[in-house]
Amino acid sequence: MKKTIASFLVCLMLSSTVLAGKTDSLLHILDKAIAARPQYNKIRETKIDSLKRLSASSTDGAEKYRLYFQIFREYRSYNMDSAMKVAREKKIIAGQSGNQQNIYESEMNISEILGIMGMYKESIDILDKIDKQKLDKAQKTFYFHLHHSLYIRLSEIAVSANEKEYYATLLSHYKDSLLLFNEPGTSGAYFAEAGKLAEQERYDEALKILHESLVKFGDSPSLVGMFAYELSEVYRKKGDEENEKKYLIISSISDIKRAAKTYVALRKLAILLYQDGDVDRAYQYIKCAMEDATFCKARFRTLQISETLPIIVAAYDKKMNQEKENLFKYLILISLLSVVLIVSILFIYRQMNKLSAARQALNKMYEDVKGMNSNLNDLNKKLSESNHIKEEYIGFIFNLCSSYIDKMEAYRKNINRKLKSGQIEEASKITNSTSLVFDELKEFFRNFDAIFLNIYPNFVEEFNELLQEGEKITPKAGDLLSPELRVFALVRLGITESSKIANFLHYSPQTVYNYNLKVKSKLAISKEEFSEAIQQIGK
Repeated sequence: MKKTIASFLVCLMLSSTVLAGKTDSLLHILDKAIAARPQYNKIRETKIDSLKRLSASSTDGAEKYRLYFQIFREYRSYNMDSAMKVAREKKIIAGQSGNQQNIYESEMNISEILGIMGMYKESIDILDKIDKQKLDKAQKTFYFHLHHSLYIRLSEIAVSANEKEYYATLLSHYKDSLLLFNEPGTSGAYFAEAGKLAEQERYDEALKILHESLVKFGDSPSLVGMFAYELSEVYRKKGDEENEKKYLIISSISDIKRAAKTYVALRKLAILLYQDGDVDRAYQYIKCAMEDATFCKARFRTLQISETLPIIVAAYDKKMNQEKENLFKYLILISLLSVVLIVSILFIYRQMNKLSAARQALNKMYEDVKGMNSNLNDLNKKLSESNHIKEEYIGFIFNLCSSYIDKMEAYRKNINRKLKSGQIEEASKITNSTSLVFDELKEFFRNFDAIFLNIYPNFVEEFNELLQEGEKITPKAGDLLSPELRVFALVRLGITESSKIANFLHYSPQTVYNYNLKVKSKLAISKEEFSEAIQQIGK
């Protein structure tokens, strides 16, 4: 049952592909079928083994003969030696039962195998010994079919025109006999009718019958293969190579999938593909045909294939050699390109190293420039601060000088008045008094403190943060800065020499030294950190 369903599906697939008319698709199906040959062989051998087990256990002569006939049919297109052996055993079984019709049938089976193996004389001798008048109608049909098949093969190997004409006459005669004895509506009748029409060159009518037969008997893989092959033959006679090729492919697929080994379609297809320039497929197909013909001991097919095989193999070898030459050329070209590539990689590697070195140098230069910019920014800040201080103190000096000039002018006028009015003693007292200098100095300190704190408003707080807890310096009431703070205010302004600080503040150098010593004894940080911290106040 499974075999029947599988065969039906195969035929259905083939029919749909035919309708699509895609030769390339059919070739792909055939390629896959050839690759799967071992699986199809296994299916047939499994079936043969099953039939052999049944026949070995059978004790009924008629049943045993029937099973041997089925085994023969499985071997007939698969292995000629085994088929011949089974046919002879079948004849023995028929002789034991005394059934003359079965004996005739067995002898015709032997003749059939001899014909397939190319032993035509032996095959004809057996048929000639059979009294065809004693055959029933079905056996007569088979009898004429065997003659027809033999003369087809003899016609194919005939050399002279006379021989070909002689066999053509016999073939026509046996076609008439087949038409007469085949039951109408059977596959044999369709074959005979289509063959006769093709012989009469009525190709369209023959094609119509064969196409109808392909649909009608589409559930039989063996008949699909046979009708497809006949269609290819009619299309060949019409000169339609494309359809010839298509139906040869279908016939070949059917033969391969049912593990038939005596086929002819694949050989003819290989020749057509070779003529079309598809040497690869032609070689694979002719090689497959030769392997199968050798396997099944079909000497006639082997001889046919051996006539074509050397031509296709030579073309295939030539193509392979050409491809090897091309491959060698490509190998040389690839080698040259590889050398160029390696040289290019080395060159690029060197350039990359140079570029990396240049990038590192550039990064170093960038870092140097960055450092220089940072130093320049610091310098700019200091210059900006210095400019700010200069602006403040220039304005302060101008105001101070202007005020001092005004005071000197008032002092001069006061002395001058005293002298003009004869108040010499009063004028002498004024010039001998020190209070004027003290007052002016006090006013000078007040102005300095004010200007400095205007520039550094948080100086006192930030300075005290550098001292220990409890040692903070607080100016007296009414003063902005204490003498100690005033000393370090000048240090913040960049005046670090004690002598200059002493002259500026009208202190003695010792006083400045004592203030320094006093403050540094109260530090919460080291002396080195203190010098740097003073310069950071107000930033």
